[in-house]
Amino acid sequence: MRLQSRNEMETVLDLKDLRCFVAVYEMGGFARAAIKLHTVQSAVSVRIRKLELVMGAPLFLRMHRAISVTAKGEKLYSHARRVFAELEELEASVKTRQAG
Repeated sequence: MRLQSRNEMETVLDLKDLRCFVAVYEMGGFARAAIKLHTVQSAVSVRIRKLELVMGAPLFLRMHRAISVTAKGEKLYSHARRVFAELEELEASVKTRQAG
C-alpha cells in the first residue's frame, strides 16, 4: 500500500472540513461556527480554505464582517446534508444490529 503525499492528502475530502462547512453555512459566519464547534475562528478559516482548494472553487464570498454562500457552496451544502443524514442512518442501523 502506497502512502499519500502531503499534496495528495490536501486534495481529499475530509469529513471534519465538511462538518465545519455545514456549521459555517448554518450559523451564518466563521466566528459563530467556531463557537458551535468548540474551536477558534482561525481553525474554521483554515478548514474552509482547505475545502475550497479541494472543491476548486470559493464556497463563501467574504465581505467586511459578513459572508454569503456561492452557488457551489449551496450545492455542496445540499449534498453535505444528505451525506450526514446517511451517516446518522448508518450509525443507527449498526447500533440497532449490535443490540439485537
